[in-house]
Amino acid sequence: MDGILVTSIKEIAVALPGNEHFATASTISGLLGILTSEKWPRRVNDMSWRHAFAAGLRSLQGELEPAQARKAFVAAARDAHLKVLPDDEQLIRNRRGAKRRRSSVSWRHPEVG
Repeated sequence: MDGILVTSIKEIAVALPGNEHFATASTISGLLGILTSEKWPRRVNDMSWRHAFAAGLRSLQGELEPAQARKAFVAAARDAHLKVLPDDEQLIRNRRGAKRRRSSVSWRHPEVG
């Protein structure tokens, strides 16, 4: 594979329709395999899928950081309404933490007197 790098990424798992188990990947090649799987829910002119695929190819060629290709993959998966782990769990944790950090405002009525 001249000119193609083996690029590791933070492991990702995706729930594809009709699969009992999550499809997992720890390399950009693995992400591209999931994207091109028959199980991936394709839509006509799916720009997020195209962007993720192109980002994966560019990453394999050393033109794009693997983390950016992974981010494009996560966006495409979310656009396809697929569950993505651990990213979706982190998103939920971040939202819960933000709700806890919000200060509650209490309204005081002026004393009448």
